[in-house]
Amino acid sequence: MADTGPILGFDIGGANIKVATSDGHYVHSVSFPMWRSQNQLGTQISSLIAEFRKAHENPRALAVTMTGELADSFNSKRDGVSSICNAVTEGAADIETILCYETGGQWCRADEADNRWAQLAASNWYAMAHHCSQLLSKGTHILIDVGTTTTDIVPLAEGQVATKGSDDTTRLQHGELVYCGVERASLSSIVSSLTIDGTPTPIARERFATTLDTFLITGEISERPDDIETADSKPATRRAAHRRMARLICQCPELLSDKQARQMAQQTREAVVQLLSSAYQQVTSQISSPIDSIIAIGQGDFLVPDFTGGLPIQYLRDLHPGSSQNLARIGPAFAVAVLLEQHLNQA
Repeated sequence: MADTGPILGFDIGGANIKVATSDGHYVHSVSFPMWRSQNQLGTQISSLIAEFRKAHENPRALAVTMTGELADSFNSKRDGVSSICNAVTEGAADIETILCYETGGQWCRADEADNRWAQLAASNWYAMAHHCSQLLSKGTHILIDVGTTTTDIVPLAEGQVATKGSDDTTRLQHGELVYCGVERASLSSIVSSLTIDGTPTPIARERFATTLDTFLITGEISERPDDIETADSKPATRRAAHRRMARLICQCPELLSDKQARQMAQQTREAVVQLLSSAYQQVTSQISSPIDSIIAIGQGDFLVPDFTGGLPIQYLRDLHPGSSQNLARIGPAFAVAVLLEQHLNQA
């Protein structure tokens, strides 16, 4: 195995694939709807590696973490983990060292996935938490990763990951995983009624609009005209978000005023914050020690001050001031690359 060159971290999710190097100087994210495109995963991974090689030396090794195994195109989590690991092996066939990260901090080869699927499933939150616990080895901290799809609320105590849950189901039960993020959650799963110009208005229980539309209208997420991974497969722009919001109350877009759209966005934003706040309170109510700080990462890190009661907040960029990239959106990919570099250097 080559002992030089960058470590390339892959975070393979159900909707996106994120890539980062262990030095934090290269980050990349692509939309990849696993439920539609799982058979193209190997080709996509190969393409991402080729893109990296255009301006960088060959990777020393690949570090892989995932959440995409939950996509409903797979028969089970075991099937999903195995399929993802097979696709990684196919797409990175010329890279000698490929190691997959397990919840708990261990590593295994991709060809061991069938026997290690339970540890490999949904391991990306632990990679991020493990990395942050190394940086903050004293005191009590809460890592909050508000992503596009989900939110992780992870207590860290004296350099250890201190969660009550260990998998998705138990983490949901303890408030440590909230299946709501700032882009993909259907608004009809968060609210049942909105007040429009003072009139309570029940909403359509359809996937007409998502949290992405909320934050496009509030201006907290920038427009992406080329992105059509939206509720209606139209662009991620404020104008298109306005149309999607109108459908939520069965209204014609031209009859919904900008003021009314902003009312809807503000109310759905408040509902998201309340959902995250409830989970945060559930987690922190079980912690007896004073909380020293919050670590905020993810696409929705801007929401964290709204529900953490004025505690000091550190952002991922604060913990890695030497990085030339915005690490917030690709935190687990970066973390898993750093962790593999440590593992290989110790071997």
